[in-house]
Amino acid sequence: MFDSPLIAAALLLGAALYAALAGTGVYLRFAAMLCAALAAALLAALLLPGFFDPRLAAAVALPVLPLAGVSLGLCAIARCLRPMPALPATLALAAALAGGIAALFGAGLLFALLPLLLAGVAVMVAALHRAAFSLLLAGALLMAAASAFLARGVTLPGVMLLAAALAGFAVQTRASNSRAAFGSAAP
Repeated sequence: MFDSPLIAAALLLGAALYAALAGTGVYLRFAAMLCAALAAALLAALLLPGFFDPRLAAAVALPVLPLAGVSLGLCAIARCLRPMPALPATLALAAALAGGIAALFGAGLLFALLPLLLAGVAVMVAALHRAAFSLLLAGALLMAAASAFLARGVTLPGVMLLAAALAGFAVQTRASNSRAAFGSAAP
């Protein structure tokens, strides 16, 4: 009953809920809820195969992955540089959603996974600017997750890498918030 895809889906759900509760900012919470939806689809397909089609997780992943990736990229840019204006951020999210929908209707996986890969690059560039090493690692994990999803589909490696990247964002957010609170309380 308990096998590695089930554990991976549960870890993704746990990381998503932790990021939603611990994180600050709308982009991180949006990405966390998207990842929670993907984890719920994975868990439903694994635990209730008679009720849910096993391809449900792949259908959910195609629009979710590019949106979550771009949202995490925007979160890193806002945290390390400065918040992106509303119009370019909205256009980036809309382009990611269009790529996910295009992939859903058979245009190819590249349309869904390229935003996730580019978001990993954006996270790494923003992290290098601020020397935020946990975000640098999270960006590398996002890029690795995009590669794993491209190579193996919605399976254990990609789900675990996405969960680790999301947890890295949440931990970095929590650490920077505690440092800010400590710095403001000092005389």
